[in-house]
Amino acid sequence: MSMFSTKRFEEEGAVSPYGENGVGTTIIAHGVRVEGDFTSKGDVQIEGDVQGHVETGGMLTVGPQAKLTADVRAESAVIAGSLEGNLTVASHLDLKATAKVVGDVTCETASIESGASLNGKVAIGTASAPKSTAKTRVDRVQVEDEETEQ
Repeated sequence: MSMFSTKRFEEEGAVSPYGENGVGTTIIAHGVRVEGDFTSKGDVQIEGDVQGHVETGGMLTVGPQAKLTADVRAESAVIAGSLEGNLTVASHLDLKATAKVVGDVTCETASIESGASLNGKVAIGTASAPKSTAKTRVDRVQVEDEETEQ
């Protein structure tokens, strides 16, 4: 049995932290900056700063203090922070009241809370958003902890 196997959780009847598809949630914490291309099959939660390209075959969650300067593709997304770049969501997009998006948005369905800011072209509907083909891969990533830079 490998160190990261989900089999142990199944045998013990526990819920696996790796989710239904065997892939866990990737978290980019507040105070962390990532530069480069980032691809994942699983869910991605961003609370820090990301520059480059982000693609996930799962749910993308962008926290209220997060700052993305990136083109983004996701199966579904909840945006509460700042995103500068194009956003393509295969299913549902949820823009929270604190969201600030500058770029073109394409999705199947969307909900936008009062107070959210969206500046760009918007396409919502059946043929609008292609399905994600994300596979877990990380290319050219530079991670810096802002606290250690001081």
